[in-house]
Amino acid sequence: MEKRHALILRYLNEFEEAGSMELAENLGVSIETIRRDLNKLAEQNKLYRTHGGAMSLQNQNIGQSFSTRRKSHHDGKKHIAELIREKVFEDAVLVLDASSTAWNIAQRLPNVPCKVITSSMRIIHTLAHKPHIETIATGGIYSEKFDAFYGPFAEHLFSRLHIDMAIFSCTGIFEGAIWESNQINLSFKRKMLSMSKQKFLVADHSKIERKDVFKLCDLAEVDTLFTDLPMESPLLDKYQSHTDIIW
Repeated sequence: MEKRHALILRYLNEFEEAGSMELAENLGVSIETIRRDLNKLAEQNKLYRTHGGAMSLQNQNIGQSFSTRRKSHHDGKKHIAELIREKVFEDAVLVLDASSTAWNIAQRLPNVPCKVITSSMRIIHTLAHKPHIETIATGGIYSEKFDAFYGPFAEHLFSRLHIDMAIFSCTGIFEGAIWESNQINLSFKRKMLSMSKQKFLVADHSKIERKDVFKLCDLAEVDTLFTDLPMESPLLDKYQSHTDIIW
């Protein structure tokens, strides 16, 4: 078993990610055996367990690039942006994360006196055309893939400001929890949420009932979930037991 575990880790270090069936075929064992192996290695913190497989610990820059994400579910994101703009009031202090949904929100924010804190270069450029909105860039370590800043320097800014609303997205909502795909986003969003008076989760229907690598927080910690399509019972009942929902 130890030899098989070493082969799994070697395979993941080479290819970064693999499905359970892929590993089973490569190692000549059953998929049930591979699943037990992956669960054991995840418990030992030697890999990231994913839905249907695993990822190498060396891959911390997991997740789709901003350019890829901006093209998916565009109409749904625009709908969510219209819902959020009704929550913005004069002199509010908002935080927008670097998600493509937040970028859609920035495009539709009313040009009223308020402050927007963001790590996203796309959002910074978008808000430059709205003179009544004061844009505060977090700074930090720049990620070309996400076109945004991250790291302790970016997070430190939150502790120095009074924040009315944190508006953020995720990669999945499942089993009463909010999920993220990478560690870069995880630390930044946790700090953002801890310093905000209200927490608004913006997630199109593709994120519903989807689990990812890292748990960000419990859904119950969010004030409102904004999504693009109605949920049917019993799914609606399950989600409403955790937070308010607007679509």
